[in-house]
Amino acid sequence: MIKKPSVVFFDAVGTLLKPATPVDETYHRYGLKHGSAISKDSIRNQFYESFKKEELKDVSLDCKTNETREFERWESIVSECFPDLKSPALLFNDLFEYYSQPNAWDLYPGTIPVLKFLENAGINWGIASNFDLRLQAIVKSKPELCNCKWLIISSLVGYKKPSNHFFEHLKTSSGISFKEILMVGDSPENDIHPAKELGMQTFEIKEDQSMADLLQLLGR
Repeated sequence: MIKKPSVVFFDAVGTLLKPATPVDETYHRYGLKHGSAISKDSIRNQFYESFKKEELKDVSLDCKTNETREFERWESIVSECFPDLKSPALLFNDLFEYYSQPNAWDLYPGTIPVLKFLENAGINWGIASNFDLRLQAIVKSKPELCNCKWLIISSLVGYKKPSNHFFEHLKTSSGISFKEILMVGDSPENDIHPAKELGMQTFEIKEDQSMADLLQLLGR
């Protein structure tokens, strides 16, 4: 049961936003353009393996981050996805630029009704994301997200989720105590568990629990 929150923070990718085309398809398309023969299946498997490795590296860095770290992280992931390219720098630049474009991202189904409900109920909401500066332009380009009151980006905060330093920034920015904040996200490790430990209400997006379910709970 969710009690009426004073503020709601949403994770971005995996919660509000999703790639317009699957990541492996996009990587494969750009890989072919740059002369790679790596298959989509190989790209998919390597992407998730490399992503997890970089997440562990971030933990070893005490979850400290900045724009340089985010750039290097994605550069490493792309390089490991395309081992047949001697110099994947141009491919990486193309992919990094592609994912900065608004048309690279779609809203998840059910997002708009939830945001409209919050706005009609007078509940302010924000985005709390382990993204980088590119997220600013993406959010700004989506009319449905125009009422986002706080855009909290890990590379600008200096710490990423699940660090308490990141979540403290939510409290400071909103001026609301943790117990009055609802955190909505798709990652138990980055969004749900750390938020709960700090006393926030949480709602996890997963296969059997969507934005439509959140709307039903909020509307009760």
